[in-house]
Amino acid sequence: MTPELSRLIDRLLPLAAAFTTGPAAIALAGAHAKGVADAQSDLDIYVFAEDWLDNDARRELTRQAVPEAEGLRCWAALPALAGTDFKVGTQEVEMSMHALGPLRETVARALDGEVERRYETWTPNGYYSDCELADVANVVVLADPAGLLAPLVEAVRSYPPKLRQRLIADGLRSAGFWIGNFHLETALSRADGFYLQSMMQQIVNDLVHAAFAINEVYFPGDKKMSKQLGKLPRLPAGFQAGLDAALLGRGDASTAAWRERFQIIERLTGELRSLAPRAG
Repeated sequence: MTPELSRLIDRLLPLAAAFTTGPAAIALAGAHAKGVADAQSDLDIYVFAEDWLDNDARRELTRQAVPEAEGLRCWAALPALAGTDFKVGTQEVEMSMHALGPLRETVARALDGEVERRYETWTPNGYYSDCELADVANVVVLADPAGLLAPLVEAVRSYPPKLRQRLIADGLRSAGFWIGNFHLETALSRADGFYLQSMMQQIVNDLVHAAFAINEVYFPGDKKMSKQLGKLPRLPAGFQAGLDAALLGRGDASTAAWRERFQIIERLTGELRSLAPRAG
């Protein structure tokens, strides 16, 4: 982290605290907290609280504290989330509010093996509730005078066995459904590109989730997946290269080329399944 970024974080801490109407924990999150930031990464500041000021109030506070902020935008997805986004010089900043009540519920359900996937425009493969465990596990706490985050951080310190079992089963299910399926075979015969690509994306996405669960690492979100997968110690040989070959193909939309791509997926699925713990 550059000295300039550190100074910006220090400058934003009082603003983050002012956004709330009660006790709060403030943390560095996103790529900078996970250690995968690059020159294009935004600065994520998470504010964990029970309640916060509305959009207009946060907007006015930001204008006062950071008068040079450009593209200032405040939004809310109540009751769980809200955000204040802007740019300082060349640095994109996202300050997001996270309601502690819903977060505690999500963590508790995940510890018991319950996860939810829902459609969200901003995350193309869908939003997975267990990503919130990755957020908690990877944040760098900047201020937490009331100790609000400590119980959650402790709860996710060890990867939950029930969550692992659930995500591995879910992650291997779509490949098991489609490989050899009549609808896949007819799509291959027709070289039905849109339908085949939809199946391929579903399977690859699910296999990636299974891979993280096998390694007992919380799924961190879709960004910078090559770096994230590269950190996992237990993967089939050539797993990432195989996924890329299956997803991208070689510029040939023929039945034979598509069949070759799904054969790669079938092989990777079998190899990944062999790394999963046996049930019982």
